[in-house]
Amino acid sequence: MKMTTAMTSTDVLIVGAGPTGLTLAIDLARRGADYRIVERAEGPSTASRAKTIQPRALEVADDLGVIDRVLQLGQVHVPTRHYDRDRVISEAVSTALGMSGPGVPYAPVWLSQPLFEQVLRDRLAELGGRIEWGAEVTAVTQTADAVEVSVSAATGERRMRARYVVGCDGGRSVVRKQSGATLEGISYGEHRWWLGDVRITGLDRHCQHVWMSPEHGILSLFPLPSTDIWQFQASIPADDLDPAAPTLELFRRLFSEHTGLADVTIDDAGWLSLYRINVALVDRYRCGRVFLAGDAAHVHSPAGGQGMNTGIQDAYNLGWKLAAVLDGAGETLLDTYELERRPVAQAVLDDSTSRLHTLMRSAGNGSGAAAVRGLTDDFTTGLTITYADSPRTGSGPHDTRVRAGDRAPDAVADASTGHRVRVFDLLRGPHWTLLTFDHGNPQNSNHTDLPSPLRTIRITTDSTATGPATVIDSDGAIHRNFDISSDTAVLIRPDGYIATREPVAVP
Repeated sequence: MKMTTAMTSTDVLIVGAGPTGLTLAIDLARRGADYRIVERAEGPSTASRAKTIQPRALEVADDLGVIDRVLQLGQVHVPTRHYDRDRVISEAVSTALGMSGPGVPYAPVWLSQPLFEQVLRDRLAELGGRIEWGAEVTAVTQTADAVEVSVSAATGERRMRARYVVGCDGGRSVVRKQSGATLEGISYGEHRWWLGDVRITGLDRHCQHVWMSPEHGILSLFPLPSTDIWQFQASIPADDLDPAAPTLELFRRLFSEHTGLADVTIDDAGWLSLYRINVALVDRYRCGRVFLAGDAAHVHSPAGGQGMNTGIQDAYNLGWKLAAVLDGAGETLLDTYELERRPVAQAVLDDSTSRLHTLMRSAGNGSGAAAVRGLTDDFTTGLTITYADSPRTGSGPHDTRVRAGDRAPDAVADASTGHRVRVFDLLRGPHWTLLTFDHGNPQNSNHTDLPSPLRTIRITTDSTATGPATVIDSDGAIHRNFDISSDTAVLIRPDGYIATREPVAVP
């Protein structure tokens, strides 16, 4: 293969154009950072894989400017119908604890990964970004001040030089292997699934259809919103030591074994997979100038729908930090990426593994409805993640409901111009935000050496207050959601987490 001798350079090279890599690319693009994104595949994937976007990831989508399109294509409430052969046992919408409330604008959305990736690609294109398809990273070496990467493409081999490389290239990450990081975990060999994207006639698309029995295990048929595709999932018996390769004929036979629905046919099968559940976590997220994110750093059980969502939040945590360092901030800021995100991944791995065992035990006794209820709660939403122990989280009282390190909640109030405004409208964008709750008193924040770019907003209950950066919290919604009872300044990071919460000195 022909070798291209010219070396191309960039500040950040993103390897992998799945949801994690695309999230990072969008975040860097809107900050004006110099980056490139390469993907070894020749084009976008059509495999449904993940299909649940959790509330915290939806808040990321809001900030990145894609939430309207996600809500348009996705579906919020998809009922689950449980069967005993051809008899319907129950039908209900599974709800997640903590997914609703005055500070939480979004419930989980069902949307297939290919459609979500398309939304992200469209947004990246709006920002002037371009994915380099068919570009496979084959080698990664570091020097004192850069990372040099070998890339293989149809046009030949070439070299790329970057100040930082981020591996978002999946569970078999070449970047991880080349960087020296180690993925450590276990395989649940007895938990295997046949998966596929199929077309079905004769089945109601308004709900998911589930069969669970001790004899046949689990069969789930899920209608993917804004498509004519169903996601087919069937558990493989633990005593089947050599399971058959997934085919359309196999799926038809499995459907017949699980159900007694004679008028339903599976007409077509696209993506097919025999999935073995592995649970693993990388020993480090940073190796010098190389970072790992998404499936390159952690591999999950699918129970709880956490894999894609955790990767999105990895990228969202790392993006603003990379941009800040490129703009002159100290390198130690990048160390907080691992300190903040690795404990989250460990908690998600533990939780999803526990949920997997709950699901499989329930399948064994046929208690399907109970199993689905047990797969969603406030943890899976991502809203309870906190960076309270991060070295970059500053001061704040401990006797409040919303503390430094927590996610900033949403709320709606009046602006000085008379129109309604959301807190998330104030936070949206690449800036830091300083909210001064002064109850009508002058702004006198104790903060010095504030970060940049910074947007300062006065939040007051004084209906006579004026000013372009003033929000009148006439009914106290923002105060309640932030648990504010006295003059307070709240500094919020670009990723929507509270950096500090301090009293405001009032003369």
